[in-house]
Amino acid sequence: MRSTRLAKVVIANLKRSRNHFLLASIGIVVGIATFAFFLALAQGVRAVVLGKIFPLDQLEVVPRSMDVDVGPLRIGSSTFGGDIIDDVKVAELEQIPGVDIVYPKMRLTVPSIAWGGEELLGADLRTELVADGINPALVQTDVGEGFEFRDFDDPATAEPAKPCSEDAECGEHMYCGYPAMTPLSRRNADDDDGKPPPGTPTVCRHYIPILASEHVVELYNGALRRSHGFPKLNPEAVLGFEFETIIGSSMVSSSNKKYIVRERAMLVGFSRKAIALGLTLPIGYVQRFNVEFGQPEDAQRYHSVIVMVPEKDDVAAVAKAVQDASLDVADTGAEQAALLIAIFTLVFALVSMIIVGIAAVNIMHVFFMLVYERQHEIGIMRAVGASRGDIARIILGESAALGLFAGVLGLLIAWGASLFIDWISGDYVPDFPYKPTTYFLFEWWILAGAIAFAVAFCVLGAFLPARRAARMEPAAVLTGH
Repeated sequence: MRSTRLAKVVIANLKRSRNHFLLASIGIVVGIATFAFFLALAQGVRAVVLGKIFPLDQLEVVPRSMDVDVGPLRIGSSTFGGDIIDDVKVAELEQIPGVDIVYPKMRLTVPSIAWGGEELLGADLRTELVADGINPALVQTDVGEGFEFRDFDDPATAEPAKPCSEDAECGEHMYCGYPAMTPLSRRNADDDDGKPPPGTPTVCRHYIPILASEHVVELYNGALRRSHGFPKLNPEAVLGFEFETIIGSSMVSSSNKKYIVRERAMLVGFSRKAIALGLTLPIGYVQRFNVEFGQPEDAQRYHSVIVMVPEKDDVAAVAKAVQDASLDVADTGAEQAALLIAIFTLVFALVSMIIVGIAAVNIMHVFFMLVYERQHEIGIMRAVGASRGDIARIILGESAALGLFAGVLGLLIAWGASLFIDWISGDYVPDFPYKPTTYFLFEWWILAGAIAFAVAFCVLGAFLPARRAARMEPAAVLTGH
């Protein structure tokens, strides 16, 4: 009951002196708006940079090498075939505490070309094929609905080939082409026109399933399409896109092999685990291509592995264990990015604290003035039975209510400013790689922290005035002494 009466007195005083309180709260509102705006911006940027561009939960492990620069050349262990990780190393990495899964990756070391896209873009694109292979079991959640990402030509599991003469005789996501990786599929590059010679037996083949990184689409939509006048692509709509590959051929004539192998591929999904700038195949295809144009031992030459660490707190320990295993963690820029974001957040948090601190001093002055104006009223309350604690609670209650109001208003301003920035970005800023739909992430702790921050500084500013009011002697105040 006593708390209810005190609350009514606090509300009445706030209404009576609202102009003073509104002016006093301006600094708190500005400080809290700045605090919430920049913390939410830092969290939003962190989510994009460390969640998409430089994922902290993925460590790319590469062989340790000693490189020496000789003029324009860099000579190291990779020059002499040392840039590999074998199955023994993969098993060793899987035993490190904190590691969830290890993804062996194998580069396609055969010069290759990919071309196609006329149905989608209006003109064919032709480019060197940069590709790697990954275990299909590790990326199944990234495959589009209705598609499969697996090694259809694995000799151990492949179904008997069905003879055909045209694509229509084969099933969905299949075509009529050369048998997989047989002498019949090898063609002399000079004589190849893309069509099987008359009498060549052809069979129903599955397209090689391809995964691409979302970064590839972002780069295409942000830059490549503009320079060639191509349309913007919707990632979900391009699933099922078919294109040709020529293994053993290159736009660098000196890299061409004595013969080529033609394959047809299909985009079946997008994955964060796919190579950033290129295409990712089931690792079995890459192994067979590398062996076909290289040596049998090339089937076990992993050039890197992706180590998944679910808990970010374990990343440092895992990285140390990787180095102890005579391997290195590739520098992705994640640590530098995280440091810059942390500095950015700290600087603006300090600026916000300075603003709110100055506002607290202003609030202290306002409450000293109000205490002086209300000293007769305070004396009467003391005379009729109000304790020193009651007087202090009234002053501090007013400051807490002021802080709550200023905190909520500051958050609303920060939120409104974030919507305005996102609108400007969405409508007027050209698309660029990794452009987010929003730059801000208002975590619950930002909201709670902003409110607590505002209330705490207001109460701190009113503490001395409340103490002075509580020490007033009613007889001295009422007699004017």
